[in-house]
Amino acid sequence: MKKHKKLPPLDLLLDKFEYDPNNGGIFRKGEEHTEENCLGSFTADGYRAIGINRQVYLVHRIVFYMFHRKDPGVYFIDHKNGDRADNRIHNLRRCRPRTNSAHRRSKGKYVVDDEGVGRWISGVCI
Repeated sequence: MKKHKKLPPLDLLLDKFEYDPNNGGIFRKGEEHTEENCLGSFTADGYRAIGINRQVYLVHRIVFYMFHRKDPGVYFIDHKNGDRADNRIHNLRRCRPRTNSAHRRSKGKYVVDDEGVGRWISGVCI
């Protein structure tokens, strides 16, 4: 199993940031909870990430840690609805790698027609 990145101390997170369970965002303490004030930016694979003390962390791991007051450690944090940007706490669950990979969305299938031309068909159309 891959070694996980240690999260910042919980007291540091709770002193500097607030989590809004209604929209799933992390905000600086005292700031209005609007989309413009939501901290972090999107990674290439669709997760929101935030920089803290020159380290980059995935927001869904920080959210889980702040809400449950327990570091998820080697466990994965799975988005139940499959939306990587949805960090509302009721959409996040701690799970083992096997459970997380079983929950993945189908990529579809590769089909070759009579002329030998191949293409991907969406998992939705299967």
